[in-house]
Amino acid sequence: MEANLKADLRDNIGSAESRRLRNAGSLPAVIYGMGMDPVSVVLNAREFNNALRNEAGANTILNLEVGKKKYTALAREIQKHPYKNQFLHVDLIQIDLTKTVEADVQINFIGTPIGVKEEGGVVQTVNNTISITALPTNIPSSLDVDISPLNVGDNVTATDIQLPEGVVLASEDDDSILVTITIPRAAIEEE
Repeated sequence: MEANLKADLRDNIGSAESRRLRNAGSLPAVIYGMGMDPVSVVLNAREFNNALRNEAGANTILNLEVGKKKYTALAREIQKHPYKNQFLHVDLIQIDLTKTVEADVQINFIGTPIGVKEEGGVVQTVNNTISITALPTNIPSSLDVDISPLNVGDNVTATDIQLPEGVVLASEDDDSILVTITIPRAAIEEE
């Protein structure tokens, strides 16, 4: 997914200026990467929010127009307000559509495990994202994982995930556990 955004150069930086921009409905941002000097810009907060409202989410390819210059970028770090639904700052990394990038992808766990239905276990989600490497246009919006065949004590690791063609784990030996089926603690204490 791609979105087109206009941005303006930001002359003044600092927290007071950033607060003033946010109060005016703007979003302070910085563009960097591919050997360029960082460029401080300001985006329309509503347009940025709308650009991320698609199935790609934070992995949306952003075509930025800053004055006469154009940048193709991905949102790398999005700072959000702790309790308001508001963006505070965004770091945008310039990308080349012909080179692979690293991205975090959401994992959707599908089904009710056998260990929950028949053995009284519970699903414990340890991590619901994985880091992948792919061309920007091949980054999946999310990945579905069927956990229905899992019994108590079974788990799913990052290496167990079936990835689409052209997508690989960022770390080949990523054995991090994503979800596990456990017995509830109260049941163990009763025994």
